[in-house]
Amino acid sequence: MKTLTCLLITFGFSCTSIAQFKQGSYTQFGLSVPLKENINRDDDDSNWFTPNGLSLKFGEGIHFNRTIAIGLNSGIDWIASKKLVVIPAFANLKLGIKIGKEDFLYLQPAYGKSIILGRGNLHGDYKKISLGIEDIEGVALFIELTQYGFSLYTPEKVTSISLGLSSTWFTKRVKKKTNSNQPQSGKHNKF
Repeated sequence: MKTLTCLLITFGFSCTSIAQFKQGSYTQFGLSVPLKENINRDDDDSNWFTPNGLSLKFGEGIHFNRTIAIGLNSGIDWIASKKLVVIPAFANLKLGIKIGKEDFLYLQPAYGKSIILGRGNLHGDYKKISLGIEDIEGVALFIELTQYGFSLYTPEKVTSISLGLSSTWFTKRVKKKTNSNQPQSGKHNKF
């Protein structure tokens, strides 16, 4: 509980820092679907993977020309086969390179804490890494690997592989320009 409180306080203070950053800020919303192996696959025509839940993530952060970004995020993950609902709170670092004229390829590692709803005092670390392609509008298609810092029925920690879409709204601070030719208040020009 102390970790969650610390993360929420840090997020609250960082919102004011984000607003004052000179390069720009961003807001991101993501939707992804965890996948699992299709164990009922009989023939070559059926799918190898089936949906296994739903994940929603929301975050804000700061960026430098869309190539480097850092942010704080939260969300909700539902993993149907494990009967889990997880609330992650995490920080991420987004590293992107421009490919083509308008697209970015990015790698986004993240680390934080996860709290499981309805399972008592079960919680742990939250680790995630995403690889995606983002267009100039901020819409991205990504694949991500997530590991939760707890185990349920086996010694292995719970993990998931997801496919998803995200939308990012980038803002950039613009400096106000002053006109140096106009006289300042209280001073008179001599001709």
